[in-house]
Amino acid sequence: MENKISSVTCQNCGVCCRNFPFVELNDKELTNLENYTGKHRNSFTEPKGRSYADGHFLKTKANGDCIFLRVNNGTYSCGVYEARAGICRNYPVTEQHWLWCNTNRVK
Repeated sequence: MENKISSVTCQNCGVCCRNFPFVELNDKELTNLENYTGKHRNSFTEPKGRSYADGHFLKTKANGDCIFLRVNNGTYSCGVYEARAGICRNYPVTEQHWLWCNTNRVK
């Protein structure tokens, strides 16, 4: 599928960063985020399995928002935009993502 996201598509509604659990991060993404934030990966991730040796998922806040999602007067932005994970850079990646984005975004 073609990557349809663009400045015209993105409404800064944050739908893609809210209630989107299990964002898996690879080692390169983890290192980029560590360098960008100055924090150890365990501070912004949850273990994928019984331990971090099984992999890492990006943490979410209690309300389901991504740990790095910023809200300012109803506008959403990424607190680690320059170092964000590949899934975030390429969102929406699948038809389900595209449908979720267009169905739930602020119009």
